[in-house]
Amino acid sequence: MGLSVSKEDLLAGQESPFVAVAEKVSPAVVNISAEKTVERKGFTDYFPFEDFFRRFFGETPEKRFPQTQKTKSLGSGFIFRKDGYVLTNNHVVAGADNIFVKLPDGSQYKAKVAGLDKDTDIAVLRIDVENNLPTVEFGDSDSLRVGEWVIAIGNPFPQLGLDRTVTVGVVSAKGRSNLRFGGEETPNYQNYIQTDASINPGNSGGPLVNIKGQVIGINSAITNPTGMSFNIGIGFAIPVNLAKWVIPDLIEKGKVSRGFLGIFFQEIEKNLADALNLPEVEGVLVSKVQPGTPADKAGIKAGDVIIGFNGEKVESGTKFRMMVAAAGPDQEVSLEILRDGKKISKNLTLADRDKFLASAKEEEPKEEETENWLGLEVATSTEALAAQYRVEFQPGVIVTNIEAGSPAEQSGFMEGDIIMKISNQEIEDIDDYKKVARSLEGEKKAILFLVSRDGEPLFVAVKP
Repeated sequence: MGLSVSKEDLLAGQESPFVAVAEKVSPAVVNISAEKTVERKGFTDYFPFEDFFRRFFGETPEKRFPQTQKTKSLGSGFIFRKDGYVLTNNHVVAGADNIFVKLPDGSQYKAKVAGLDKDTDIAVLRIDVENNLPTVEFGDSDSLRVGEWVIAIGNPFPQLGLDRTVTVGVVSAKGRSNLRFGGEETPNYQNYIQTDASINPGNSGGPLVNIKGQVIGINSAITNPTGMSFNIGIGFAIPVNLAKWVIPDLIEKGKVSRGFLGIFFQEIEKNLADALNLPEVEGVLVSKVQPGTPADKAGIKAGDVIIGFNGEKVESGTKFRMMVAAAGPDQEVSLEILRDGKKISKNLTLADRDKFLASAKEEEPKEEETENWLGLEVATSTEALAAQYRVEFQPGVIVTNIEAGSPAEQSGFMEGDIIMKISNQEIEDIDDYKKVARSLEGEKKAILFLVSRDGEPLFVAVKP
């Protein structure tokens, strides 16, 4: 049941509804500490004082001192079920040996992991308590509007003891995707709410709530062009509707099962829609179909435009990926497709994404190493390799290594970039790449690459 704010409260000052929200939600916000064992960096193989230490201490330093050390990460979370279920971020608790949840009254409980999902950065914990706990109310993140008031609650800078800090801002944008938060921590499925409500280290996993006191997001990350870990007004929260989808799987199975179609696709923009004679700018364009996948077996072809999924309109690539994943494995679905200007329908049964990626990785032949051309090492883009680099699937070759000081590094290439064209020549795999590289040997002028970075096309000019 939402909060009721009177006209008098609003006239009395803007803080009134925020006070009511803070008082309603804060009792369910918790502090999370996760203890992890990490490998300690040891001495190099060459140690000039080895004989000295062995003589006087009986062993070398790396044997006398432990090779591992305990670390503690701190974050936030919130109780969403009275029987002790807590929602937080995967990156707060992943890999932890021990997890402790501290309630607002100061009591602390050892928590068990109910389930983790790296692909959405969501985790569910469970604490054993006898009393009914205060809980949050979930809202509808799909109904959020840009400019709407939101309130972030959490534990920023935990070392300072700033528990249950409340900050206020607005929804700055919706549907943010293709963001990178540091390698392995970057989720595959992104549909972030952007907000200027202050989010800082320790806030991760805390609730983002609307003016009714309903949770509409899970505070997750910030971005700062300086590389510093403090907020500059650009924070991101996972939509609560995404959490609603993964929570049942995490509680029941400990992991999330996702549907898999087996295509590479790209967004439809105005110029592409005009070129394809599409009546509207909608859907996704199939650029490649992977052999042996549900899409291949159903007869989907490169050049098809998918405009509907199970009777629902496909509005964007991000939404389409979510639709396929959420439908789940072994589910029969229907696709509405535009092919050569005509609408057709295809029915198919989705595969299990994790099982497909695992089998594809096992069967995938080891790519022969490319000669070091311009300082680039690449491999054919595959579903498994794209997932490894946390990038959107695109046909081409993925940059796997860049030589320090090379022309490629100086031109701004990054690992995970997918090269799609070189000098206007299509690159579908490593053979195409090698062929073009040989044809450009001895080239003195800058060579133009078309790459996909964070799902967006980008030109990179490299001077040999």
